[in-house]
Amino acid sequence: MTEEERNVHEMNPEHIPSAEEVHSVFRELIGQGREYKETKKREDEKGLYLLDVEVPGEGAGETIGYDYLRKGRYPERESSTTEIHVTYYENGVPVGGTSAAVFKDGKWKIFKP
Repeated sequence: MTEEERNVHEMNPEHIPSAEEVHSVFRELIGQGREYKETKKREDEKGLYLLDVEVPGEGAGETIGYDYLRKGRYPERESSTTEIHVTYYENGVPVGGTSAAVFKDGKWKIFKP
């Protein structure tokens, strides 16, 4: 890496989403005003790196889990991207899931179902 590349990199450090930014994306994905419950939350010196929440599904025994993970390697998991994943559960058993949002170039791209 040249000196110029190093300086550009130092001047434009990678933006790390704040907890409020992550909650804002959860609210958009889940629906404004709809309650969700935090099931796991982890932070390090850079801030929030993992946040799992769940909401009731539409049918009996259904729940929907949304999992935020910041890019990096952590004791619980590792990811090459900062993203939110959604998993659908029936009676506690995962039955499907997909990427719900990805954070790239300082912006969230949200994938609507």
